Amino acid sequence: MKLTKVFEGACKIANFRQLKLIVFVLAIMMSIGTFAQKEKVIKNFWQAKVWLKDGTTDSGYIRNGHSTVCVYDETVVLNNLDGLFSKNRTHATKDIDSMYIWYDTEPDKVLISHAVPVYYYYGNETPMEYGYPSMCYVLYQSKNVTIYEAWDLFLGDFYLYKTPDMQYAKALFRKGKKLTEKRRATLCDEFQNYSIIKKYIKSIHKDKLKDDPVPFFLLIDKVLESEEH
Repeated sequence: MKLTKVFEGACKIANFRQLKLIVFVLAIMMSIGTFAQKEKVIKNFWQAKVWLKDGTTDSGYIRNGHSTVCVYDETVVLNNLDGLFSKNRTHATKDIDSMYIWYDTEPDKVLISHAVPVYYYYGNETPMEYGYPSMCYVLYQSKNVTIYEAWDLFLGDFYLYKTPDMQYAKALFRKGKKLTEKRRATLCDEFQNYSIIKKYIKSIHKDKLKDDPVPFFLLIDKVLESEEH
């Protein structure tokens, strides 16, 4: 009888210890899962909110292959990154009206982007027209002209301009680059109907647009404004 009780007591102790082990393992698994979910939310990342042409919106971390949206991207990929298996949501640029993006550590510095057709042309190179609108970032906007910045991780960022009656936004010059004589000539051709702009382009130092492009943008706006009156 005593042996039976001892055996039953030993079984109870073994079962209790086994139960404690199971609870301990489950607790570890839960903590690992929770940690993984927290780690999945990437910091120092671009976030975006898109306004679609159908009137709906979407927001999340940008999950395009290069973690931002460049001029050659045909889609904007978003993900909340709030779980182990959170799914990407893909929006074609042709379906997007506009987009706000910001770096999650700088939420007050919001960039506005429009989906616009782009005409990408430099000198004698073959003009490039994407078969879809490109997401371009608004640098300057008035009723006469919008100046965009297009992000290109391969060839370098560049500026474009678009007036309300233009079908395409047209490339002006590369950001942070000297004005080559070849590009100076093609810019003069681009603005051949505007003598003031042509004179400015011909006279500026080759480093002027690299160091301070804003006066050129303001001049374009001012001349276009005067042409309307």
